[in-house]
Amino acid sequence: MKESINIIEILDNKYKAYLEEDGKWLNEGFRNIFIEGEASRENLKTPVYLMLPEEIREDVDQLLSDNFS
Repeated sequence: MKESINIIEILDNKYKAYLEEDGKWLNEGFRNIFIEGEASRENLKTPVYLMLPEEIREDVDQLLSDNFS
């Protein structure tokens, strides 16, 4: 669980400007791209993930690979 919180915090901090502008639809930040807010491939909400810009999707993929491989 600690890794999932870190991934969400990393994304929230790194893409703060996105969340404040174009990403307002995420309401609670990147926690909303995961089921129950737990960052893992299994919990990734695919439809929400696919609505993110490609750069952010690549970063999510990298963070998930680094932490859960």
